[in-house]
Amino acid sequence: MMRLWAFLLNILVLTGSTWAVEALADVAPVHHIATVRIDPAQNQIDVVDTLTLTAQGLTHFRLSSTFKVSSAKVDGTAVSFSRTQDRLSLRLKGPHTVELSYASRELPSLDDEGGFIDPDWLAQPDDRLATWGIKGSVPNGQKFVVPGRLVDETETDGGYTAQFESLTPSASPILITGPYHVHELMANGVRLRTYFHAELAALANDYLNDTAGYIDGYAATVGPYPYPGFFILSATHPVGWGLPGMTYMGRRVLALPFIRTTSLPHEILHNWWGNAVEVDYQKGNWAEGLTTYQADHAMAEKLRPGAAQEMRQEWLRNYAALPRESDQALSAFRSKTHDASQVVGYGKAAFVFHMLKTQWGENVFNKALQRFNRDNTRKVAGWADIKAAFEAETQQNLSAFFSAWIERSGAPELTLSDATNTDGVRFTLKQIQDGLAYPLNIPIDIETPQGIQRHVVNLVTKSQTFSFATSAKATAVRVDPDTDVFLRLNAADMPPILRDITLDPTAQVVVLGDGVVQELGTELAQSLLQPADPGDGDKTVLIVGLQAPVRTYLAQHHLPAVPERIAAQGDARAWTARDGAGRTLLVAEALDADGLKALTRVLPHYKKRSYVIMQDGQTFDKGTWPAKLQALTVHFE
Repeated sequence: MMRLWAFLLNILVLTGSTWAVEALADVAPVHHIATVRIDPAQNQIDVVDTLTLTAQGLTHFRLSSTFKVSSAKVDGTAVSFSRTQDRLSLRLKGPHTVELSYASRELPSLDDEGGFIDPDWLAQPDDRLATWGIKGSVPNGQKFVVPGRLVDETETDGGYTAQFESLTPSASPILITGPYHVHELMANGVRLRTYFHAELAALANDYLNDTAGYIDGYAATVGPYPYPGFFILSATHPVGWGLPGMTYMGRRVLALPFIRTTSLPHEILHNWWGNAVEVDYQKGNWAEGLTTYQADHAMAEKLRPGAAQEMRQEWLRNYAALPRESDQALSAFRSKTHDASQVVGYGKAAFVFHMLKTQWGENVFNKALQRFNRDNTRKVAGWADIKAAFEAETQQNLSAFFSAWIERSGAPELTLSDATNTDGVRFTLKQIQDGLAYPLNIPIDIETPQGIQRHVVNLVTKSQTFSFATSAKATAVRVDPDTDVFLRLNAADMPPILRDITLDPTAQVVVLGDGVVQELGTELAQSLLQPADPGDGDKTVLIVGLQAPVRTYLAQHHLPAVPERIAAQGDARAWTARDGAGRTLLVAEALDADGLKALTRVLPHYKKRSYVIMQDGQTFDKGTWPAKLQALTVHFE
């Protein structure tokens, strides 16, 4: 899920700003004492903000253009100011107390059902971090929340008032309101709360208990929880934000039963990785990969045998679908802006941490991350700091590993050849990718009638031959049997998935029909493809239309027909196939326009699947064609 720092970073990139997060830490933060009156029904907010700061010369404050400033005082004296869109400018010299009064009557993201106001509701200099004490009031039936420690709250017939404090320099706070039902649990000194809409209130205790367990678990693995509380807030908007000490998720998402074992632990762990330890984005976002590994991957491992390996296989499968020209080094990953960046910044990065854990063991792995956390809490950190922590715990120079996996794009491509089982086992491993060899520690299983012998080989050149004695004649050799090494697989050797097409910037698009069908088909294509403009490549094709014209088109062009097992299911479906020319096809068909609309809505969420079937606007079935994704293996006669 998208985190607020990544959200802010994207804004800065789009607006041409060049300051880096680490630069903010070198400037004294601005402290805000703000009083806020909010009326969601009227889309109205009034703010009186007293800022304490030191500045020299013309000082620019970021403030949403929806806010009208009624007065500005410096050290108690009214002063003139200028406004240009989302900038308010004052001339200052030295330490000052600045009091600003401003209001807005046009906030489309705020209404009776709740909403949020982006961080630029609080006047803040561009080049500073902020601390704050914010007191807000809303009408009866509503609640008000900003990140920070809850200092005080009162609720009467006249309305609700709450005060929050944050003395840790960070980005300006988002402001959230809603008709929330509040439930609370104190767990080991940490205040846990749910702010849920009425239909979610029955889920509060389960969320609180799970949250307490996750925080305890991560505290034992990583280090003490870095905030006084953790709040879970439901949103009317389809968002998923992790902020210091809280997460803000869409109410429909929170109602899903699996969220407590997927998104929830992920967002909680972000309080360590990305919030308490900030990311040096200019040198690569490590936090998403580490959080994915320690939360998503760890939960899969805990919930079901084999699920963690399946997740790693999925990461490799996604990477195999990534066009080489869309690849990037982990040091270049900033945030999830599209599928290609997610494949690298989440999946590949998580796999790098898995290889560190596999090579050095769980105990050393955890100690290294605990050291990284201790050394960098309340600081900005990068991959170099992670490297330093692992080098300190392993007492090894890990430059070759981090240079290969963090600074380079790409991945090793491995072959197994010349395997014999005469007088022991002998085989050759080759890295056939362009460029230098990757340093690889590869598990090897040698199967014999007496059992399996496990070895780990260190492959540091493009080609090496290995020999092992066996107690009985070997029947097979399996390379990386548990999917512990990040490799580039050959997508053509695996069943096609939607991502094979959606990641192809040259994918061809064929929309069968005109009028509304043409419109809906184009919209479906734009929701899936990256970029969203159809290309003229010859590797992948997206075919969209109503059922009868689609099936006629497939027959006329001698393309694979809809698979029999899904042909009569549902009223809308999408599936992948390969034609005789080796092209990967994604076909989306529906009985009517509503079916095409439903596919447009859900298909972006099922890119790792080979097919999706819908009935009456709901997902009826989904899956992946039978896979042959397995370790490099040789069977001896």
